[in-house]
Amino acid sequence: MRNVTYILTGALLIIAVGGYLMPETSEPLPNRILMDNSAGRVVFDHKTHADKPGLDCRACHHDALADDQAGQPCRVCHGLEFDASFRGHSVTMDPATCATCHHMTLSHKKWGHSKHAVERDIPCVSCHHGPQIEDKPQNCANCHDRKADMGPILSLKNAVHKRCASCHEDAFAAGDMKSCAICHEAIPSSEAQNLGRTPKSALVPCATCHDAEPSRLVPGVMAAYHGLCLRCHETQGGPVDDCAQCHTK
Repeated sequence: MRNVTYILTGALLIIAVGGYLMPETSEPLPNRILMDNSAGRVVFDHKTHADKPGLDCRACHHDALADDQAGQPCRVCHGLEFDASFRGHSVTMDPATCATCHHMTLSHKKWGHSKHAVERDIPCVSCHHGPQIEDKPQNCANCHDRKADMGPILSLKNAVHKRCASCHEDAFAAGDMKSCAICHEAIPSSEAQNLGRTPKSALVPCATCHDAEPSRLVPGVMAAYHGLCLRCHETQGGPVDDCAQCHTK
């Protein structure tokens, strides 16, 4: 009898320890989602959409970096007031969410040293300092700090921009994305995220491409739902011309 007790106790101990060591399972996907609305509740059949062949999760969860990620709740971005107090708001955002809004990242590309020095026969001192500073042409980053100005020595960014602007005045005067693209490549921030680059360090401000205020660029919750749902359903099965097709009293 004592042996049986030992065996049962040992078995229970193994089960208990195994339960702690086993990885946590992810929460199951919801079958239906009830959305309260002043125009009438909307019952969203999530399972039907999730199981639909050929429908990528990112068709709705457009901030997710992969199809097996749910992304952020819609209200994390939609419905926020992007005013002076926005910087201190309590909503938690991860870099993936930021990359969805700040959707273009400027990355470096080969600007063409041989094109300038050989093909166009531009003197080295047009870009490099003369012998009084450089005995021989060297990498700009050898002297110019990558982050900040150091007294009269400009940061790498400011030094390069100033030097390039001395010839490409028309491009720098334009001040738009096309002029930046002369030396930088604009790629989607989500792609930059996948390449291992940190979006927060290279996000493009809205004003780089857009004249409108951020609050006018990000639709509210209702506009976001209507724009997403109606656009897809009209493409798949014809116009949605009756609120009762989605809303119930």
